[in-house]
Amino acid sequence: MRAVLISLAAVFGVTAVAGLTWLCQRDPGTNFLRPDKRAEWIFFPAAVEVKARGLANLDTLFRRGFTLQRPVPRAVLTVGAAKQIQVTINDRKVELVANQNWKDAFTVEVSGLLQDGPNRIEARVFNDNGPPALWLRLTGDQLSLRSDPNWIASCAGSAWRGAALAASPRFPGRGNSIYSSERTITSLTKVWPLWLLFGAVGLVFCVGGSWWLNRHPTNVTWVTVVIVFGFAGLWLILLWHNARILPAVVGFDASHHLNYIKYLQEYHRLPLPTQGMEMFHPPLYYIVSALVLSLFHLSATDPSAIVVLRALTMLFGIGQFVLVFATLRLIFPNRPNLQLVGGGMAAFLPMQLYMAHYPSNETLAALLVSASLYFALRMAKTGPATWKSYSVLGLLIGAALLTKATAVLVVPFIVLALARQLVCERASAARWAGALGSMLLVAILICSWHYIRVSQYGSPLVGGSDPVTGVSWWQDDGYHTISYFARFGESLVHPLFSATASFFDGLYSTLWGDGLCSGVSDLTVRPPWNYSLMCAGYLLSLLPTLLLLVGAITSLWQLFREPRSDIFVFVGLCLAVAMALVYYNLKVPCYGSAKAFYGMSTLVPLGFFAAVGWNLVTDGRKWRQIPVAIVLAVWAMNSFGSFWIYDPVARHVITATHLSVGKNPDAALTEARKAVTADPSNAAARIALATTLDDVGQSSEALKEAEHATELAPLDGGTHLELGTLLFKQNKLERAIEEARLAVAYAPENAHAHLLLLVSLFYHNEDPIDPAREALAVSPYDAEIHHLLGVALARKGESMEAFHQLTYYVLIRPDRTEARSELHRALLALINSPDAAKLLHQAASSIPDSTVVLDELAWVFATHPSEELRDGHEAVRLAERACALTKRTDPLLLATLASAYAETGNFSEATNTIQEAISKARSSNNNDAIALDEKLLGFFQSNKPIRQDPNSR
Repeated sequence: MRAVLISLAAVFGVTAVAGLTWLCQRDPGTNFLRPDKRAEWIFFPAAVEVKARGLANLDTLFRRGFTLQRPVPRAVLTVGAAKQIQVTINDRKVELVANQNWKDAFTVEVSGLLQDGPNRIEARVFNDNGPPALWLRLTGDQLSLRSDPNWIASCAGSAWRGAALAASPRFPGRGNSIYSSERTITSLTKVWPLWLLFGAVGLVFCVGGSWWLNRHPTNVTWVTVVIVFGFAGLWLILLWHNARILPAVVGFDASHHLNYIKYLQEYHRLPLPTQGMEMFHPPLYYIVSALVLSLFHLSATDPSAIVVLRALTMLFGIGQFVLVFATLRLIFPNRPNLQLVGGGMAAFLPMQLYMAHYPSNETLAALLVSASLYFALRMAKTGPATWKSYSVLGLLIGAALLTKATAVLVVPFIVLALARQLVCERASAARWAGALGSMLLVAILICSWHYIRVSQYGSPLVGGSDPVTGVSWWQDDGYHTISYFARFGESLVHPLFSATASFFDGLYSTLWGDGLCSGVSDLTVRPPWNYSLMCAGYLLSLLPTLLLLVGAITSLWQLFREPRSDIFVFVGLCLAVAMALVYYNLKVPCYGSAKAFYGMSTLVPLGFFAAVGWNLVTDGRKWRQIPVAIVLAVWAMNSFGSFWIYDPVARHVITATHLSVGKNPDAALTEARKAVTADPSNAAARIALATTLDDVGQSSEALKEAEHATELAPLDGGTHLELGTLLFKQNKLERAIEEARLAVAYAPENAHAHLLLLVSLFYHNEDPIDPAREALAVSPYDAEIHHLLGVALARKGESMEAFHQLTYYVLIRPDRTEARSELHRALLALINSPDAAKLLHQAASSIPDSTVVLDELAWVFATHPSEELRDGHEAVRLAERACALTKRTDPLLLATLASAYAETGNFSEATNTIQEAISKARSSNNNDAIALDEKLLGFFQSNKPIRQDPNSR
């Protein structure tokens, strides 16, 4: 058995490492930048942005100058890019042979492009689902140039900045929506008196409890049970206190989970993965939630519904740590101290506490996995089990898989553990079939229908980032490097949103606290937890972390010395979850992927590791046990206190903000007034009041409150932003510009402050072009900044630059009709200019992959009445690219391609293509496209190209 175990571990380890290595090194769908010491990966240093972005093929221009003292007989350029690249040396294009895989570098000889004296190399890199990144090396005789921070870069027409190393961590700066001033040490200086009180309580509990048990012999098991019920009581008290205080729509993807429940209640059928952000999930949690709400005659939109759903999630959490106690009691039957350590860890784990406040399928999935583990280990411990027991276990596993697909990770380890038990029993083939067969059959019958149902979308495992859901997106960082998985420490200094620094900081900050603030993209609407306690608690959590690590390492060592079913299942499940987390972070490389609660199903193993770690660290010695127990007690009380809402100002401000966003201005105003009453000197409360007063039309009172806020916090960019916004609405542009400049100075990473400055300058008839480029250096994916810059450039007569910026506007927001109209006007400005042919070809050579822009230019090249402006071959190139981007599904793009073929004289291909367009238009009932395509077909069948004045289009 030991040899089999070692073999299985070796196969698992080799397969996992080899698979992850291949993903990093070769898979073009994995945004991993491979390390190569010959040069560095560099990118544009925009501010960290946590909002999800749609796919948009924006570009960054990297530039570096260098000087040659004499001719270089041979120079070799090796360049890699994420993901498309154009290179010029001294304004002459470097011809690069296209690679199928962006992870393959280009190598080309470029000595003929170099010159004596000053030289300049530029690389324009495009990327549609991450920041454009460059890796470059130019070598020759006494020539060595590499990509490093000495390069400068401009992203999508932004101001120039020094390039940043992709391997370096990224941190939000002042004004960023996720920037916070909380630090662990400063928080510690605020809460240490409370820790002393917690320590005194812990001392009384540990020493007094030990003394009482020694003086009054009692059944320790019953004491443990009483403690468990006490923990459950504390959870219920926390729910009772927080349930109505916490804003309704708070929590990771809470609104999307509520939409799923709402859909079930309204339509009485299951949604398809394409019908919403979270609709791909297995349905059990949502069905249970909908049924419970219906029992109380509530809908998901009722204000009281969220209280019921939180109570339900809280009960799942209580059941989870009760199962941890039960499992540890099964493994350590006469060791109540170990049961208490592991179970207490589970009961007061911050991840458990904050997730219990949100509507989510995570807690139910984890509960069912824990129940499956407990039941499987109970069957393995108590000897031969009947087929009925195996069927019950199959029921639990099937229910877990019907709640969340990640529950599949526990299945192989339960099966192997039970198989080992059957081997030890020397079971017959009939016994094997009746045991494992019944378990797997029941599990499959319960959950398989869901996975068969969604497999029509290409895979039974559909995720939120899967293109089949109809929503394609990416989020910073947009890529990963090996250093991202090797760093750790930011969560011990600046824990909130430390997931932007590294993978392990993300896990640590979300395990031992709400490090992502419930998934908000703006800290002004974060949950009103006690962040001083929470941030200081990350330091306290080093002790339970040590216990977990010691317990895990000890268990792994013990597993190879003496194979045990429980240790095998616990270690195997944790390793599988760890590999799954790494895999998910590679495939979805964003800060929000490193969440510890994705591994909530490992709570039973974590409790076990904590107990083993305690046993090894304390070694049964009182002088070790008491101080460690006291620190753990302080940690538990600190964790519980972190989520006990008590700050009235923060509570009312956040509630007012949520009500204002939810279009309930009167209720928002009431909450804002309560916040000001609670602390009249609080600038955030004054800002909330100013915002809500403006919402209800009391603009003069709002202005007074905003001015008061700037007096209270003159160095806070947010106060100047609110005041400037109100001044702009009242057309007091000079003062608005002044306040906007202060907002930008004090909050340089606040895109709203930059935008306020731009619109104020624009409507005051001042030049906003340079400030707009500075704004793009902060937020290059902001469509409104590109729009304003494009319009300002057009007003100044810079038609080409205006066209580029409006191209970015359309690329980022293709759904906006006004964006297309602005772009068409910019194109007309190019067409009607004296150098129209030159400008149009210049535009065509540098546009990113936007189907709208490609189609507009292709149509001009194919149909313009002027022979000087027509270029059939260029039209074909652009139109073919547009059709390729949409996989030839858009009949209007196919019509443009057909017109381009006709311009080149290829009327047979034009006829075939327009007939394909007509077929696609009919299948989608697009009557306008059908009419246009049938009209074009008549021209092509008569061997006539299309002519159309773009000014009349």
